[in-house]
Amino acid sequence: MRWIKGCLQIVLVLGVVLLTGCLQYDLDIQFDSQTHGQWVQQLRWRGSGISASSTLEPWLHVLTQRTQAVQGKLRVVADNTLEITVPFNNGKEFETRFNQFFSPLEDAPPMTLPGGEPIQAELSIRQGNWLLAIDNHISLRIDLTAVPDLTDTALPLLQVAQLLEGRVTVTTPWGVRSPTQRGASPEKWPLVAGEVNQIEADFWVPSPIGIGALVIVVLVALGYSLKYRFSGKPIP
Repeated sequence: MRWIKGCLQIVLVLGVVLLTGCLQYDLDIQFDSQTHGQWVQQLRWRGSGISASSTLEPWLHVLTQRTQAVQGKLRVVADNTLEITVPFNNGKEFETRFNQFFSPLEDAPPMTLPGGEPIQAELSIRQGNWLLAIDNHISLRIDLTAVPDLTDTALPLLQVAQLLEGRVTVTTPWGVRSPTQRGASPEKWPLVAGEVNQIEADFWVPSPIGIGALVIVVLVALGYSLKYRFSGKPIP
């Protein structure tokens, strides 16, 4: 019975791969400043194209509704590539929209792959205002335990491919530090199927409000100084 169950699982996974193809999933979190940013998801099939697969239509419909609910846009970049862009104006809005996208309501189903495998993700952000810049710490948990790791199967055909591959990238003006990621590119984290992927990132972004306030103070002080210099009165 055990070997029959194992064979059925292999057949099921093989069917998913043949029907929907393998998926390259990349997530790029972009922080431009204190008041602007966006996160971009790019889904690229390494199998049949989007238009050629009728099995993707219901999934695409749900994905489009989920994107619109968080004020985002979904567009077809190529026949085998989708891109989802969701803007945000501050850290709190980013956290709310991200978590709402992956889990809209407590009783709502999470985001899934075309084959039905759920991708559960949860993000939190902690920010500190230092006047001229904002200190940010992102904690991101992406649960891919429901996505089969094809390297564990007995078929060589499946061992050379993965149902899902990808990475998470954090893009900021002044770079990224990570207490967990080591290497030449600390702003990039590979996604591993069959595991819970935990990502921690620290970075600074400029504060236009703080910089603008400082410029105003400097200009006022300069004008005050010039006023008394040309009037011949001592500066109080």
